[in-house]
Amino acid sequence: MNCRAYSRTHSVETRSRFEVVRITEMVESVVRESGIREGYVLVFVPHATAAVATNEYEPRIVEDYISWVRRVIPPGAGWRHDEIDDNAHAHIASLLIGQSRILPVSEGRVLRGTWQEILLLEFDGPRRRSVVIQVCGT
Repeated sequence: MNCRAYSRTHSVETRSRFEVVRITEMVESVVRESGIREGYVLVFVPHATAAVATNEYEPRIVEDYISWVRRVIPPGAGWRHDEIDDNAHAHIASLLIGQSRILPVSEGRVLRGTWQEILLLEFDGPRRRSVVIQVCGT
């Protein structure tokens, strides 16, 4: 595939230590700006304590995402990195969930399921996070 690339970086301000921010519209806007009709979009957060996911965004399930992280990777659970800056849980959650997602673009639109949203997951806020959105295609 001969790929034409288009890239934008946006900032997102988080307000809590743990937070889920819907960034779907931001990503879809960049895809539209790109003029790319067929290809893919990469969504990447260049941070070691945040992640990107695709899933439903509904208040109760958002609480469940955060509850799951707190239960499986609890803050202050004796992690060695906490000896430095008390955010080992955030690094581990980011590692397991991942800092990027690639989604297909077809007919100039991001392909996603009916209830799927693109989400920024904050594990060490509040912070200003960068979201790099790169569209590649024709």
